[in-house]
Amino acid sequence: MVGKTKAMQRVVKFAISLIDRVQQPGPSEMRYHDGPSFHPFMFSPEILAEGRAQKKPRRGCLGCLWQVPLILALGVALMMALTAVFYPWAFYLGGTFHIYPYWNGWGKLHAKSGDYVLFVRFEPTTRGSRMIPHSNLTGMAYLCTPRGERLHMHLGGDMRPHLNLSTDGEAIHLYMNYWPLWYGQFTADHRPSLDFRGHWRNPNLVMDDHGSISNAFEPDGSVYRGHDRNRPYSTEIVPVTLVQGPYSDFEAACATVRR
Repeated sequence: MVGKTKAMQRVVKFAISLIDRVQQPGPSEMRYHDGPSFHPFMFSPEILAEGRAQKKPRRGCLGCLWQVPLILALGVALMMALTAVFYPWAFYLGGTFHIYPYWNGWGKLHAKSGDYVLFVRFEPTTRGSRMIPHSNLTGMAYLCTPRGERLHMHLGGDMRPHLNLSTDGEAIHLYMNYWPLWYGQFTADHRPSLDFRGHWRNPNLVMDDHGSISNAFEPDGSVYRGHDRNRPYSTEIVPVTLVQGPYSDFEAACATVRR
């Protein structure tokens, strides 16, 4: 028994000598004791762990800001890689290779109710019917009306499945409805709704409105807001050629259609 006690005393003295060599405790550690020496074995493991954690310098949020653009860049690179694997044709919409997998263009429509200008931008999406396989599209559109309104619209569409890199001559269907830019999900009335069908004639789209312009608008160019079920479906078909081009070209064309 005496031998065990002496051995324990030697171990304790050795431990104390090691602890006394380390840096003196900071103010946050001194709150655990009143004496000048700090002996960790006087406290529980939880208290010791807390004391060691407080010694570590804390990094502010500013130190992590550089990681945000890196994460965003990696996310964009991953999405483009997945698009290249599953939808390689998206990089060739219009007939030539482009780094971004989408297509945008604009065109004028001459209807009985006036002249309209349409801008579309779309890209492939995984959303769509699984019962009828298609190459599904999603995007946005803007429509300038004869009354000077500029309507932001949500766009959907489809082409046949298993497309080649060249979509020249392929059929395409685009549909869209009114979707205010910042509060579309809170809007109950999404009229007007438009529908376009046609074919690629690279680099453009040759389409018609399938009668949707005259059904969505009044003769004076205002949006039809009625609910008459007996309203006859118009037979006026308005052709349109969507020319590949930027939004700035669309803006310039909008300025010329106002009555």
